Amino acid sequence: MTQDPLIRVLLIDDDESAFLLLRSLLDQIPSTRFDLDHVRSSSEGRAEIARDAHDIYLIDYLLGNDSGIELVREARENRNLAPMILVTGKGHYDVDLAAMEAGVSDYLDKTKLDPDIVERAIRYAIERSRAQAALRESEARHRSMFDHLPIGLYRISIEGELLDANPALWQLLGRPDRDSLEFVYARNMFVNHTHRQSFLSQLEQFGVVRGFESRLARPDGQIVRVRNAARAHRDYDGTPLYIEGAVEDVSEEHEARDLHGRAARFSWIFNGSGLAIVLLDLDGHVLDANPAFLRAFGYDLDQLKERPLHDLADPSDRAAVTQELRRVATGMAELAEAHRRFVAADEEIIWARTRTGLVRSAKGHPDHVMMLLEDLAEA
Repeated sequence: MTQDPLIRVLLIDDDESAFLLLRSLLDQIPSTRFDLDHVRSSSEGRAEIARDAHDIYLIDYLLGNDSGIELVREARENRNLAPMILVTGKGHYDVDLAAMEAGVSDYLDKTKLDPDIVERAIRYAIERSRAQAALRESEARHRSMFDHLPIGLYRISIEGELLDANPALWQLLGRPDRDSLEFVYARNMFVNHTHRQSFLSQLEQFGVVRGFESRLARPDGQIVRVRNAARAHRDYDGTPLYIEGAVEDVSEEHEARDLHGRAARFSWIFNGSGLAIVLLDLDGHVLDANPAFLRAFGYDLDQLKERPLHDLADPSDRAAVTQELRRVATGMAELAEAHRRFVAADEEIIWARTRTGLVRSAKGHPDHVMMLLEDLAEA
């Protein structure tokens, strides 16, 4: 058999008869068990509230020279959110209003108490407290997600006033805090100011904008490419209330696309050029060679890969080729030009004008060396 629920009640009232009356009323309420405690002063009540050992508190309006409303206000300031009901024999509008402003859950008139009224007040106060606690927990989860998502999130008014923004957005735009986004970016809807009207027109027409790309300038002068998605929230008659959106840094995506385009163009030049081209690591070993180079030297690529280029140089030019490659690979020279002799697979001497350059990575670090060879016999 299921036992009736137990509710722990604390009465804070300096009148012993109030305790006896409340105990009698609680005993008449069916289907619920009440564990009633009683303290007679505001100091005792304050200590008991701090212990947080009860499900609900019934607090007298007058506690000697103290006010029950002040006791509730102190509890709320100390973040005690348990349900609290103010009980008084002096019920009037001003007391009711002050009690609600202090954070009471309900208000009971001592002269109008009966079991039904007390049961309903306690039940409603506890249910409302639980609902509010669930709402706070839900809001805390959503806030945590908002603050920790690795994509920039914002909420702004239709006029461009910043209402909220998460840390990912500050960091993306190189700003120290939320407020610093207010007048620099929010008023333009987190797109370049030249795109603002187009962004708003799409939002007004469709209610949502997806994949809107723009360029924004950071305080350090860096330009960041962003993709903005937003939705307008409206009230019941369709009036726009505010805009929520997400801003994603797509700079690397564009860089990768640009790199791919450059790589495709280089591949076309590399494979189609009549100039012999060889790519070397920073130690001078062959990484790749184009068809013109392979034809001129009579090797296939597998025979050349990871072979030092100076092996192909005529012995009289070998030291010069090695030194030239070292100077370029270490950044002492970005470009070197010379006339050199090389030996083909059939031991034929190849006179070539060489142009050797350092190729750097996207971050500016030495990555590899490229040498172009123009056969002087064909010039």
